[in-house]
Amino acid sequence: MTTAPPPSAASPAVSARPRYAIYVVLVLMVAYMLSFMDRVLISLMIDPIRSELGLGDTQVGLLVGFGFVLLYSIMGVPFGSIADNGNRRNLMVGGVLGWSAATALSGFAGGFLSLLAARAMVGIGEATLSPAAYSTIADRFEKRKLGFAVSLYNMGVSLGGGAAMLFGGVLVAWAMATVIPMPWGELTGWRLAFVAVGLLGVPLAVVMLLTVREAPRRQGAAKAPPLSALWALAMRHKAAFGAVVIGYSIIVIAAYGAMLWAPVHFARAHGMSPAQLGLAFGVIIGLFGTIGLAVGGLLSDRSAKRGHPDAPVRVVVASAIIQFPLMIGAYLVSDTTVALILAAAGMATVSTIGGLQAGTLQILTPATMRGRMTAIYLLVANMAGMGLGPLLTGFVSEHLFDGPTSLGKALALVTALSLTIGICLLLLARKAIIAAVQDNDRAEAEAV
Repeated sequence: MTTAPPPSAASPAVSARPRYAIYVVLVLMVAYMLSFMDRVLISLMIDPIRSELGLGDTQVGLLVGFGFVLLYSIMGVPFGSIADNGNRRNLMVGGVLGWSAATALSGFAGGFLSLLAARAMVGIGEATLSPAAYSTIADRFEKRKLGFAVSLYNMGVSLGGGAAMLFGGVLVAWAMATVIPMPWGELTGWRLAFVAVGLLGVPLAVVMLLTVREAPRRQGAAKAPPLSALWALAMRHKAAFGAVVIGYSIIVIAAYGAMLWAPVHFARAHGMSPAQLGLAFGVIIGLFGTIGLAVGGLLSDRSAKRGHPDAPVRVVVASAIIQFPLMIGAYLVSDTTVALILAAAGMATVSTIGGLQAGTLQILTPATMRGRMTAIYLLVANMAGMGLGPLLTGFVSEHLFDGPTSLGKALALVTALSLTIGICLLLLARKAIIAAVQDNDRAEAEAV
């Protein structure tokens, strides 16, 4: 058994104020939660937006997918560089204000192009958060406790998605029934809903500015090296970084495919109403997704304390293996109750993986490169997951299968293929990943 190095490389901020470190993560989690609600909200208002603006299916697809994902993914790279070189707290505050303003402006869109531009601005604003957040968290926690901290941050996804499903309908219903007079007309319906959610970001930004302090970097105040150094690191450990970035991104295809299409499958194959879907998936995403994140982080930390340098990868692989029969069963069984139970258990394993993906990069990468490396990973993972996952599932459903169960069969097939490939890549590169983590540990210890 390989013994992990002692936590001597931790900066004073890592061990001095653990309660404050938890508080910082909770604030970042709320920010992540709000950003996810901003993304999900538009999907709940597709029909009234289409009706008022006269949009077609292709235009809707651009609004909810590619129009957001492209700039969200690409802009993460320069924002990651800023996170490595500058003040991460200020970057995140600016991002919260930026995407909140863009969300509110979505409510004033006069047509397709102006709404597309607003959604693209939302993507740019939200791209600031995760590179800076992951880097901050890594500098506030010992590596043996990093798994839970990263998973706590990622609870923003499950809680935000759950809240959007459970309360989004209530918000939209309120907005549809409320009319606020404006100098140029009336603010109501989907437009009011966008403005209301956008305004939520203002108090959050104030709280972050007043209570969250920039974390001392684990390797001191050294200037971040150029991008060429990051490339050199990736090439030195190309098997490790390649397996983590590509393997995790392929696994994410199944997750994002399920996020978009699973409720549609249950509506088609099981005849569930929108109200039933909102309640069921609100609980599945919000409760079981959160449980999975917490358990995954705790298991990763326990594995790290036992001396496993590749602790988060071990948990990801185990969770993906367990997820395999659960999610495929949820898509293929005919009994609605059994299918929902399998989906809930499967969501717990899906969330476990999601919480540890970026955490793996934090233990592979020096402190002065984490923001950019995280951004590069998110670029690949989001383009694969958000871009390819829903598209591939829809294509398979339309061209390979027929009937009300075609979507479930497509989800099962895509899930099986993505999990199999991702698991194999991570297992084949296990020794290389361990070597890369140990190399980074030695470099951090020497820098102190």
